[in-house]
Formats: sequence, C-alpha cells, structure tokens
Amino acid sequence: MYNNFINFYDRILLNKLASHSVYLLKKMNNQQTVGTAFKTISIFHIAMCVGLIAIVAVFRFIVKQDNTASTPNQTMEIIGIAVGFIGIISARLLFFKQVKTAHTVSALKDKIAIFRNAFIIQMAILEAAALLNAVLYFMTKNDMHFFIAVGIILLMIVRRPTRAMAGMTLFTSMEDKQVIYNDSTPL
Repeated sequence: MYNNFINFYDRILLNKLASHSVYLLKKMNNQQTVGTAFKTISIFHIAMCVGLIAIVAVFRFIVKQDNTASTPNQTMEIIGIAVGFIGIISARLLFFKQVKTAHTVSALKDKIAIFRNAFIIQMAILEAAALLNAVLYFMTKNDMHFFIAVGIILLMIVRRPTRAMAGMTLFTSMEDKQVIYNDSTPL
C-alpha cells in the first residue's frame, strides 16, 4: 500500500517538475535582464528544496506510522554517512571548478549561464545525497539517515543563489562586479 502511494506520488512530482523545468528553461532563453535571470535561478532552487522537503516529510510520516522496530545495519549507516559527506564536498568542489571557467568569458550572458549550470549541478548532487539518505531512512528506520537528509536540506536552503555569491565567483578582481546587482542590465 505504501509503495503504491510512493510510486504514484513520485510520478506526479517528477512529471510536474519536468514540465515546469522545461517551461523555465524555455523562458530563461528568452530573458533579457540580469534580474529575470536570477529570479529563474531562484525558482529552480525553491522547487528543488520544496520537492525534497515533501519527499522527506512523506517518508518521515510513513516511518512514524509503522510500528516495527528499526533494523540495525552498520553497512547502511556507513553508506549514508559516506554519501552525505562525499555529496557535500563534491558539490562544492564541482561548483567552484565550473564557475572558474567564467573568468575566461567576457559576456555577462555567458557568465550567468555558467553560474546557473554550476548552481543547478551543485543542488542536484546535494539533492541526490539527501534523497539517498531519505530512502535509507525509509528502509532501515534509523533516525540518523533522516537527520543527515535534513542537514543536507538545510545546507541547500543556506546555499541559495545570491548576487553576492555570483559576483564573487564570476568576476575577477579587476572586472566590474556591480553589473550583477542591477536588475535592468540587459544580457
């Protein structure tokens, strides 16, 4: 019964997210200003965080309704901790590695595209680590996995796309960083 509910919920969530993502990507290609580009990146961020929160909340509700005892499995605990740690470190390293390529690009539109792609990849890696820990929580009923997933979700929320982050990562010290703060700057 729970598996059918989860499969049904996953299909609805994935279809909705996919159709909304395609709409946002098409809309992003037609954008003309810095302000609208950052709004689109923020919408992606919010959608990823809210979707993950919903999945973890459903898993928590289902596990708390089940009265069976948790199954201690040290291998699963190690896997959950390792995936969480590796996900956090690799997401940040990949973000900075990809954003570093923006220093060789001069067009603002290209810099923002690099930032957007690097940010989405960073969030996807964090989301995968949190989702794996949520699934491990659902399978083992070990609260440690739940709290690792919640910690990664909190990290995702804190790492929201800001103009200050974009200014620090996209521009060298000699370039004019103020252009990123003006909403009406055309791309």
